[in-house]
Amino acid sequence: MGTKKLQIVDQNTGEIIENVQFTGGYHLIYTNTDDIGKLRHIRKLDNAKFGDKHWIKNWIYRPIANKLIRKFPELRHIKPNKILFIEDMEWEKPEGGKPKKHWMARINKTNKQFADMSGYEYILETRNYFIERMDRAQIIALIYHELRHIDQWGDLQPHDIEDWDNMIATLGKDWATTKAEIENLIDDDIIWRELEPRAKQLDVFGLKQFNNFAKGKENC
Repeated sequence: MGTKKLQIVDQNTGEIIENVQFTGGYHLIYTNTDDIGKLRHIRKLDNAKFGDKHWIKNWIYRPIANKLIRKFPELRHIKPNKILFIEDMEWEKPEGGKPKKHWMARINKTNKQFADMSGYEYILETRNYFIERMDRAQIIALIYHELRHIDQWGDLQPHDIEDWDNMIATLGKDWATTKAEIENLIDDDIIWRELEPRAKQLDVFGLKQFNNFAKGKENC
């Protein structure tokens, strides 16, 4: 990755106000006086540390989100550049104690102050502990799964049985927890299948088991 230079120059005087060299991404916030000082953003921060244990992973997950949104009509209302993708690099599955399920990924809506300052309206968080144990097709399915939380009005919706029908029928109810090969939602020609009524009733128990990964309505 080459060195970049950011210069801010006063066009009237030619004075260089800022002159910064860097090798990573960048995120600019600027204003204009002719639109009442509205904050505008140029978001090119694709790989950077975020807090003590998270890394921004826009460069990995946003291209996946872009392809999924272009391919599936149920996702077309989503704007991927409004999502900040971060990954917890340090979380480990606790040893001992009562066995329990832990979420693999979750999406949350940011508050207005964070959205105004950063330009991101959602944060999609993954846990590296699980990601490094998944193959590519599973990771793609996980991102699809989280994007489905964003409804056409921009609100976050919990999963219900209808929401899970296509993934269970097409990929199987254990798509995120098994090493068995599943279809790749991006590369394969996916036609969503629907559960037969009887199978749907039989799969309710398995669906509830999988949803125990959730910790709050918007978590996987």
